[in-house]
Amino acid sequence: GRRRRVVVTLRPPLESSLGRLMRLLGALNVDGREVLARGNLIPVEADLNEPFVIDPSLGIDTILHGAASTRFNQDVRGEPYATNVRGAARLLEWATAHKVRRLHLVSTAYVRGAARGPVAERFHDGPSEFHNDYERSKWQAESLCRNWAARTGAVLTVHRPSIVVGAFDSGRTTKFDGFYLSARATELLSARYDGANDEARHHVRLRLRGRPWERQNIVPVDYVARMIVAALERPHLDGRIFHLVHPDPPTNDQLRRIFDRYFNLAGGRWVDPELFPKDDLNDTERLFYDISRPLEHYFVDTPAFARHEAAALERAADIICPIYGESAVRRLLDYALAARWGKSSPIRSEAADDRAPHPLADYFERFLPAHVARSAIARMTGLSVTIRFIVDDASRAQWVCRFERGTLAQVSRGAAGVREDFGYAAPPHVFEEAIAGRIDPQVVFLDGDAEVFGDVERALKMAMILHAFNKEFPYERPVVHPATEVACANR
Repeated sequence: GRRRRVVVTLRPPLESSLGRLMRLLGALNVDGREVLARGNLIPVEADLNEPFVIDPSLGIDTILHGAASTRFNQDVRGEPYATNVRGAARLLEWATAHKVRRLHLVSTAYVRGAARGPVAERFHDGPSEFHNDYERSKWQAESLCRNWAARTGAVLTVHRPSIVVGAFDSGRTTKFDGFYLSARATELLSARYDGANDEARHHVRLRLRGRPWERQNIVPVDYVARMIVAALERPHLDGRIFHLVHPDPPTNDQLRRIFDRYFNLAGGRWVDPELFPKDDLNDTERLFYDISRPLEHYFVDTPAFARHEAAALERAADIICPIYGESAVRRLLDYALAARWGKSSPIRSEAADDRAPHPLADYFERFLPAHVARSAIARMTGLSVTIRFIVDDASRAQWVCRFERGTLAQVSRGAAGVREDFGYAAPPHVFEEAIAGRIDPQVVFLDGDAEVFGDVERALKMAMILHAFNKEFPYERPVVHPATEVACANR
């Protein structure tokens, strides 16, 4: 209930980021404009991936560092290390220069990596194995902050949430990774059985790698937020590590049964991880495994977490971590499906002038037609399919490619005219890495760097064929002289 002045750093451009912040506050029934007018909220443009300046006259004495990249695997921009490690280092440099002596860091409960036995609420000096780059980067960030606090005499408090999901009462969230990938995979399986009777839907041949009794430690985002605020308001609790984890999380099998009832499926069964036949999967299992692969270790390596400090904070602040029964999980699924897993349909957006030059036009309109005709991959697959590619930037440039028995029959530019079977939307840098054959498309989709729309199952299979083609004929954008670029733009 106390009013505090909060300086919030927002990525440039400030106007755009501030608009998103206002919408988030509005969803929480907070009048952001009023808070701004009172001077309790001070927005500042700062990107941790670049040198930044914050006015020292603002008198900042406490930092809550929650900026993070949740990518599991390192991308071409260096994430998650760029934000989680190098960004943290820049923030600590600023904190040192301005003599900040109180830092609250939002980390992750999985910073211990491939832990064996209960994970304690203390610092870990270096696990020998991590499941992914995200865990490793968060451990490195904790180490940086720990060393900084020891060197400067500042006080470091660490908050380690487990798998964060939407708000408990509404299911509302802005991110649909982590827990949501297994729900998304189940929805895709359900779509395969559209039109089938209950007999077929309830006898799905699906083996799941994991143990039914292992627990999925999901916690609602509003619980995590309340706990962090409660710690900030109690300086006498500074210097501790809080495991913001569920005291009684649902099991693998409880979640499986809830998903099955929600999507009207049955037949899946758990297989011990040591006996799971990864190289002998049917089509249904391969689809599910491809989608949920980044989460596999959460079903297999499920550590128990000590939460003595978190429980003490709960008692002090009168906070209870709510129980996840079927109705609560259904609220998460209801919101995710209503929000289309956080994606609005890319086809609805207006494309820019189709005649305007675009850096990728050379690939779709010259390189691709020439090389498909020479491709052994195209001849072997012999597919007939129509695919839409959307470059998800300010231009919203689009190309539709129609393949007939392995030959490229038509390439057309623009949003109108041809109806696709499925398509892909991604930022320019992701497209360029993909057509150069440097990135695995499955990883791109699962990390949320590209969107699949239309017939998702066929799109995921086709992505692997396209990846093989891109490895066969990697494309590098030709270097254009600046004078030529200007001339093209003015044509």
